[in-house]
Amino acid sequence: MNLPALLIDSDWLWLANLVFVYALFRALRSAPWRAILNNRQMVNALVGLTIGAFIFWQFNAGIRPGFNFHVLGATLFVLLFGWQVATAMISLVMVATWFRMDLDWVALGLNGLLMIAIPVLFSEWLLRFSQRNLPKNLFLFVLWNGFVCAGLAILLNVVATTLLLLALSHYSWGEIQRHYLIAAPIILLTEAFMTGMLITAFTVFQPEAVLNFNDQEYLDGK
Repeated sequence: MNLPALLIDSDWLWLANLVFVYALFRALRSAPWRAILNNRQMVNALVGLTIGAFIFWQFNAGIRPGFNFHVLGATLFVLLFGWQVATAMISLVMVATWFRMDLDWVALGLNGLLMIAIPVLFSEWLLRFSQRNLPKNLFLFVLWNGFVCAGLAILLNVVATTLLLLALSHYSWGEIQRHYLIAAPIILLTEAFMTGMLITAFTVFQPEAVLNFNDQEYLDGK
């Protein structure tokens, strides 16, 4: 969902910009750039997926301002490159999308919090939870962190956006239901399927490109 500035009071938009800039600064500063740049497979995957994410971000469907959907890719980027690089590269995709579509720059931070910070940090938390509490198993890694986590991340994004629209915009609950929530299951399933499919392909055919997957831990002796 790309929320236009006209829906939200400017004070909230500038506050969101400050919070998002801080989150982006933390991500850029702590990202494992050296480990990724020294891995040719990861570099190729990062470039290819960033271009792919930009293309998918251009295909969004919606009826009214703010009521549109597109694939985010947050969970996939977290599994492959960690939350810091995921935040940085999806932010780059969002900025490029804003340039191409000539959207309201003052709304960049709010959209960044909804479409990047929330799903990325949730995916990172769920990944750490599974690493601590679930068996190291390829099937669980793909099913739980790929399919399930991606779907839950979109669900969290939808819930946060709905609450924000109810609290700060002029849209009523009925309008949100008819024009936004009715399409949420479609994008949820799409995101879950694409993330699960791609992370399965990477872990099976190119595990060295997945920062958060170790084939010795998940495959040896299984």
